[in-house]
Amino acid sequence: MDFIKVESKIDTVVNGGANNLEATKVDLFELTELREIDLSENEERVKAIFKAYEPEVEKLTNLDDGQISEQISKTLSKDDPCYKFVESNLLYLKQSYFILQKEQQIDEIDISILKELKIGEIFDAESLEKLSRKTDSSVDFEKLERIVSLKFEEEEKYKDYNVVNTIASKFEMPETNVKFISRLSEFISFVSELDNAVNYVSRGQKDCSFDLLPSLHRRFERDYEIHSDIYEGAFKQKIIYYDKEIKNKSGEELRAEGQHFGLPTDYLDFTEAHLISLLFAIEDYNYSQQHSIVFFIDSLAYNKDAVSLEEKLLDYSVPTVVDSVRRYSARSYFIKLGNSNERIHFQKGCFLKVSPQDREDFKRRLSNFCRIVIINKDCKKEILKELFNLGITFENIYPDKDNVVKSIKFNYEEVMGGYRGR
Repeated sequence: MDFIKVESKIDTVVNGGANNLEATKVDLFELTELREIDLSENEERVKAIFKAYEPEVEKLTNLDDGQISEQISKTLSKDDPCYKFVESNLLYLKQSYFILQKEQQIDEIDISILKELKIGEIFDAESLEKLSRKTDSSVDFEKLERIVSLKFEEEEKYKDYNVVNTIASKFEMPETNVKFISRLSEFISFVSELDNAVNYVSRGQKDCSFDLLPSLHRRFERDYEIHSDIYEGAFKQKIIYYDKEIKNKSGEELRAEGQHFGLPTDYLDFTEAHLISLLFAIEDYNYSQQHSIVFFIDSLAYNKDAVSLEEKLLDYSVPTVVDSVRRYSARSYFIKLGNSNERIHFQKGCFLKVSPQDREDFKRRLSNFCRIVIINKDCKKEILKELFNLGITFENIYPDKDNVVKSIKFNYEEVMGGYRGR
């Protein structure tokens, strides 16, 4: 729908409609039009509503889909046949407004995006070589516009109003399985409403655009076992000087130990404590490039599908359990390793052991057994303050002196305000 190119001439009915809207202005959510006309098939009527209700439509864009549904529920029961019709029209108005805004900006190069581009994204190698020789070289503005447009589109995908759809599409799940939150109470409400919540484990990541991949798979494209053996062999050889007990640990425990200190492995960290996952997601509260994310996975259902065992976590500290799933080495499944180190103990840690041979089924299981919370990047500090008020601090996940100090500083400077003026 191209609002920019819509002729300014509007027929008498539409003009009359717009004027009537202005003359008898009511709450946007109670507008009769929303119950009677399918706005997706009536572009001129959409424009008439924009003209009469521009401030109200702009406010609508600040509401997420759940808040819009709550607002409709104040005047219409969800059982009312008009409810879905009104909801569909309001969501269409919201999306159409964003499209209109984008089209109005599309002919201008966004300077803020331009400032973030790297020189290699603007000039190709040959152009850079010419520049280095101080020969004539002009900027390819068409290419520059294409680059900025692509950057703009990528940023649009992760804006508040699009991010739920973007994440749901990425993981091939219904939008109802993804929730965008701005308050701790919304996170707690989400957890409390999970079916069979006790079966879920969770994982927090600071950037919702990051893939759900273990560090070893992010670093290398193939030969994972070879790289893993090299890393783990070197780790075992050197860590023995700091931990004499390491020689008594199994290969799985060794891998988990290394994972918690940043060694690239095929494990993904998860936890049974969901507030800990939230803390992991927002601990870098000054990171404003992207929203944060918490994955919730029904690990009981996942393991049943993957290895035919109704176990929330396969206990890899028991040799017979390891032997029983050895034939499933090409599949991904959830495991625990007991309290093999202090961090795992305090974080209530567990792992998703990821096989590169299982990628399609891994994606399918995520689609079936995963729920997602996206945390508003502008609200991370406030949510972190709320967690601190509940006694959930950095030292809960990293029990060492550095994080005791980190917790003290955040509590004093951000939660208590540093007692300024005293």
